[in-house]
Amino acid sequence: MLAGLVLLSFAAPFGTQAQQADTVRTNTPTTTNQSYPRENIYRLGKGVYTDTLRRDEFKAQASDVAELDDCDTTFQTFVLVRRLSPWRVGLYAGPNFAYCGTWENTFGPTKRDNTLYNGAGFNVTATVQYFFTPATRRLRFALGSAFGYQNYITRNIYRDYLYGLAAAQGVNRDQVTIRQRASEDMFLTVGPAITFTLARSRKNPDATTFIEAGAYGGLFRTEAATISAFIPSQGGIISSGPLVEGGRLIRTVNPSSNLYHLGAIGNLAIFFPIGRNNWNIGIQGQGFITKLNYLIVNGQQDVLYEFKRTHGGFSAGLAVRKGFVQKKLIPKAPTVCPTCDSIPELRVKFNGNTLKGVSLAFVDSTNAQQMPPVDLNAPAPVISWRSTTPNPKNETFTARLYYRPDSVVAGSSDLVIAQLENTTDTTLTFPTAYFSKGQVNPGFYYVTVHNRQNAKCGSCMSEVATTSFSVIRPKIPPRPECEYRHRLERLEVYYRTPYTREVANVCYCNGTITSVGDTVTRLRYRGLNRKLATSAIEFDTNTVILNLRDLPGDLAQQFQAEKAKIESGNAIRYKGRRVRPQVQYFKAIFTVTKLPCNGQPEQPVGSFNTTISDNSYSITDLKPLTDEQKAKLLAPPAPVKKKATRRRAGNSGRRSDVMFGVE
Repeated sequence: MLAGLVLLSFAAPFGTQAQQADTVRTNTPTTTNQSYPRENIYRLGKGVYTDTLRRDEFKAQASDVAELDDCDTTFQTFVLVRRLSPWRVGLYAGPNFAYCGTWENTFGPTKRDNTLYNGAGFNVTATVQYFFTPATRRLRFALGSAFGYQNYITRNIYRDYLYGLAAAQGVNRDQVTIRQRASEDMFLTVGPAITFTLARSRKNPDATTFIEAGAYGGLFRTEAATISAFIPSQGGIISSGPLVEGGRLIRTVNPSSNLYHLGAIGNLAIFFPIGRNNWNIGIQGQGFITKLNYLIVNGQQDVLYEFKRTHGGFSAGLAVRKGFVQKKLIPKAPTVCPTCDSIPELRVKFNGNTLKGVSLAFVDSTNAQQMPPVDLNAPAPVISWRSTTPNPKNETFTARLYYRPDSVVAGSSDLVIAQLENTTDTTLTFPTAYFSKGQVNPGFYYVTVHNRQNAKCGSCMSEVATTSFSVIRPKIPPRPECEYRHRLERLEVYYRTPYTREVANVCYCNGTITSVGDTVTRLRYRGLNRKLATSAIEFDTNTVILNLRDLPGDLAQQFQAEKAKIESGNAIRYKGRRVRPQVQYFKAIFTVTKLPCNGQPEQPVGSFNTTISDNSYSITDLKPLTDEQKAKLLAPPAPVKKKATRRRAGNSGRRSDVMFGVE
């Protein structure tokens, strides 16, 4: 892991920063402490980080801590965990007062303690606490130790008492020497402590205002005050008496050799945060109780007395507390945020068969005889799906069933007839309004399903799985359309001759070419004439000629060919220029017969006289013909006698009457 950290440090020349957190991530959200300095990766594994734990060691020591699944450390193999240490130290200093049973005996004008004359002193107490409750709790429990030093300065009134004893023996005050040392205590105690958090800083969650209370019990070393008075000038007079520095003793109070006693300390304090290093300052009140042994020697009677009394007092002053921050570099496996790259597997079944891409026929009274019978007790279609995501986390599904009717109105949209959103279910119930009597209502149906996964780093959604099916009303096949046969009986070509303004025509009748109107023009065209003589020209359509506009393509091509032949004949010179005939239009007679259809025999429809355009070959005029009109039009015209050619003398060889002789 350290080799990977070295590579990361080279990849970031300006110092890559390690991920940090207040505490190992649990189910309860925590606020990042912005007051902590960011650590450089190149320092990891050195100095204070040499206590790095392996994963198995960490889990062995903190089995109740949830696995690290922070998405912001997806590619990190370590997490730098910062949290308040369970250890806290403190220091207290303040004036100390000995308690003599009551307030009046302690602070009144007449003090009760006229033996040791304990007055005010000072107290210094140090504490060390170990908390068993996390720092995130408001009420915390700890086991601590309190140890320190205190003393009581002897009140000045003790001098008057000693001088009075000397005066009773006839000794002046100037001859008396007094030796005095204050009472001193030292203690070492252990006991429980509790803290209650009153407020917490928003910027620094570790900066708190709290109340602390503790009760400690242990060993006290109590040394009573030394108060002695003697007369140095009378040291040799009473040689047998006890001497103090070579003088006669008046009175002395001394500590006993019994210095160690059990005792207890109690404290109550309130603390406020200062700075950014988990310092707190506050006001603390403290009291104690123990036992005290001391000796009294009265020089007059030369008697030694040993006394034991309750020893107690209280103090109030300033106190400080200092917390510490634990920093652990905890290895972790890279966590993978959900990617939702797996699509749910969608299934739609009906009567045990899949409906994916299937079209069902809707059976009703119009097609019941042609379709198989319907199971009226069949259940509705079943729409289900299953997850294909490996190791899903917080996976939910959204499924919708859409419907589009078989007759869509313009502007309408697909309807959502059933849906489930963000659910863990894997089935979607088919709506009963669209299923009855074993059949699905006609229309088009499609289903969409996608999954969604939520994580601390965000959410993702998969692609949409979809399938569709339809229910169709079978249409009754339409009856086949009847066909009509059209037979060309007579065709006339109308054209304008180049030397007159009259319109002449040529009739293709019974295989011969007959000129009508222009008796001097004889045109013999063989294409269409030959076909009319050898075989009938017919065409079949689904529409009678009454509804036709354009002729069929092959017949229109034949008309176009005849027009080209007529207009490409030999030209004559007329008034100094060569001219050719020009086709104007066609006239045709068609006989129409309805072919056998729908069980009916062949039926005649009638005959029609039509006018056909020479450009678009479309029917521009149509008139039904009676049998008499048809017979008259189809009768061949009478032959026309040729007129004798007349020649006038002196002409230049021109013919006054010309004709086209084209082969």
